[in-house]
Amino acid sequence: MNDYRNLTRPGVRSTTTAEPRDAFEDIDLTIRELSPNAVPLQMFGQMIGYKSPPKSNVISVMQDYQTDNFDYCSSVTLGSGNDDRFARLTLDQPSRPEVSNILLYAPQDKFFIVATGQVVEVVMTPRAAIEVDEGTELTIADTALTGNSTSRTAAGTLLVRNIDDTALLTFTASDVIYLGRTIYESQDIMAESWQRDYVYDRNFVEHKEKVFIMTEDQAKLIRQKSGVPDLTRQQKAMMREFKMEVEHNAMFSERQMDFTVGGRPKGHMRGLFHAIRTNVSYYNPTTLDDFEQMFTNFAYEQAFRYFAGDIRQKMGVCGGRFLINFNLAFRDTRRVMSLTTPKEVKFDTSTFILPGEHAVTFARSETLRMGTPLENWCFVIDPSAMKWRIAKDYTSREYSNRNERDFKVMVEWQGTIAWEFEQVHALLRTY
Repeated sequence: MNDYRNLTRPGVRSTTTAEPRDAFEDIDLTIRELSPNAVPLQMFGQMIGYKSPPKSNVISVMQDYQTDNFDYCSSVTLGSGNDDRFARLTLDQPSRPEVSNILLYAPQDKFFIVATGQVVEVVMTPRAAIEVDEGTELTIADTALTGNSTSRTAAGTLLVRNIDDTALLTFTASDVIYLGRTIYESQDIMAESWQRDYVYDRNFVEHKEKVFIMTEDQAKLIRQKSGVPDLTRQQKAMMREFKMEVEHNAMFSERQMDFTVGGRPKGHMRGLFHAIRTNVSYYNPTTLDDFEQMFTNFAYEQAFRYFAGDIRQKMGVCGGRFLINFNLAFRDTRRVMSLTTPKEVKFDTSTFILPGEHAVTFARSETLRMGTPLENWCFVIDPSAMKWRIAKDYTSREYSNRNERDFKVMVEWQGTIAWEFEQVHALLRTY
């Protein structure tokens, strides 16, 4: 077609027939991107926090598990006749499983028995017995009661006596609460000393890489209608994919060190799923009548069972279906009026607060993929008890061989997560 001239004239401007294939396309230069991924665990980096880069392929954390005054008596042998104030208890010491075979109690220690409401005093252990006179230990003639000899109890058991001058009430098992040691007036210092070692947990540093290769023609000669060079677009796509690989790895990888290639160890980090070994609950979402009650019980019994320090705020990393069901549980309550448009009413359940100022802030993660059983999962994590340890944070460099013209980029990520107390995290999952 002829060039347009800004002239006033009648009739047609050209006698040339237009060729549609020669016309410019009307194209929107914005590239639309469709992705199933959103809110990766790495986005919580500010809340979780970072520590110094790892100095080796193995990172360890020192953990101190404090003594719990609550113990559990799983077996009882009651005395009879003149020995009806006595009983031999088997204590499981669930708070100290590493040394559960060593009873960390001594004569003159006291317990409150929850099942009966009575208070008892330890009078005999596998190592010692209480003194009835200076230099004279208590003996029990009934060795069936002590389980051993007249002056020592069987391994893993304690002989106790009701401090009240009455018979012990019958019970078969009970929680017991340790009340400490009570001494006589002017008694010599005789308490047993115990020292507590740190417990070490470790994770391995994992090294991941991704490579992008493009020919010179692709990188320089092809003109993109979008205005975005294809080289730039392809590199961005590679980085998005690589970040999601690291994200899924941080969620589901298992800890292991591979030595199959001599001199070249390969580390696998432990992810969130395998880090939670203590507090895991299973449920069937299709059979629930009260979703709120179910989650409240889970939060009370699992998610907030333990604390790292005094942190009462935890994060819920959830699948989309879990959040839908959770919000539907509040369809008649907990609504708030919008400040901008007073007539608008919406749900405000992004933060769930339990009695005692314990709170869970929810965030949806598409790593728990919609349409799979994981859409009903919810991880509750304590951000104060896990830290990213990253040595290479998506470091890239170009590389090529002498006889090649291709454009090559390598991107690598190297790091791990230090799990400090796995007991403070919890997982609510489906069967």
